[in-house]
Amino acid sequence: MDSMPSITVKLKEAVIKQLQLPQGDLSIGRRLTHTLVLEDAAVSADHASIFTVGQDSFLKDLGSTNGTYINNRRTRKHHLKPGDEILIGRYTLVYSDSDCAPATPERLTNASAAALPASDSGDAALFVLSGFNNGKRIELKAPVTHLGKSGRSAALLSRNGERYVLMTKPEATQVLRNGKPVPAGGTVLESGDIIEVGDTRLQFYQR
Repeated sequence: MDSMPSITVKLKEAVIKQLQLPQGDLSIGRRLTHTLVLEDAAVSADHASIFTVGQDSFLKDLGSTNGTYINNRRTRKHHLKPGDEILIGRYTLVYSDSDCAPATPERLTNASAAALPASDSGDAALFVLSGFNNGKRIELKAPVTHLGKSGRSAALLSRNGERYVLMTKPEATQVLRNGKPVPAGGTVLESGDIIEVGDTRLQFYQR
């Protein structure tokens, strides 16, 4: 008998759940009626689905606000291959063509993050969700990364070991993290955070 496709759900490199993909649709989103519920502000109520027929699985973004990424590239539809990494909010779903536990409705929350190991440093990026350079991935390799228009940065990301701190400039227009203003002293980012600088929206990602 052929093995069935499956996904491994990870949060900050820790394995949270393994699911065998059912034939037909597996729905993903923040809404409690989905097969896989991901409780994260960056996840839309109806975010994505994986349709499986035989040994083939197809990922589809359901018009989500912050997008669905395959191997660090934003996508609307994708024929999944073994080893593909699906990024949805803070969560990474790794596709495999081997068996695991059958899928049942599952609710995952960020509360479990407190028990997870610290993420590795040096592997962080920003995904441009909307605005100038939409769809671009910005690697965060420098000690300081400026955000905003060329020559008129409104905020900066400062790397401090494994942490990335978002800070705003006094003269800048409002900069938001997950819809809330960044405090004067700055704020430590977590993977999946949404940053808004003017009309540009970005998502922070760190392994």
